[in-house]
Amino acid sequence: MNDRTHKYENLTRIDYPKVEEDSQLPPLTREAVQKEAREGLEEIRDFITTDEFVSLLGELYDLPPEDRDSYVRTVLLDADELGKRGIHTPDGIKIQRSQFGDHRPTIFCVTKLMSDGVRKVTYTFDNESIPARA
Repeated sequence: MNDRTHKYENLTRIDYPKVEEDSQLPPLTREAVQKEAREGLEEIRDFITTDEFVSLLGELYDLPPEDRDSYVRTVLLDADELGKRGIHTPDGIKIQRSQFGDHRPTIFCVTKLMSDGVRKVTYTFDNESIPARA
């Protein structure tokens, strides 16, 4: 890696709106945020616990850890490949690659944007996880 490249520059970006660092978040009460966050996480849970998605996770975790990123890029991020497996991502939910600067072993996540257009809830999948089988 040279001085002009960033090790995360090739991550797939999502089309959520960009918010400036110092801008205020749109007004939502604490209760509204809690309710929406809970509902969003429940929507994600309902999606990622379908038999089809659990089967896909089995495919992913059957691979050696060093091959999983490629699988995420070529299968999880490809609507056609998901469709071949009977998986259709619900409106408002996104599957994306994910990596943290502190080197957590996360390889992808499923997110749901909240109604304020800024906040989101996220369920992450780590490279070291072992899911239950369908």
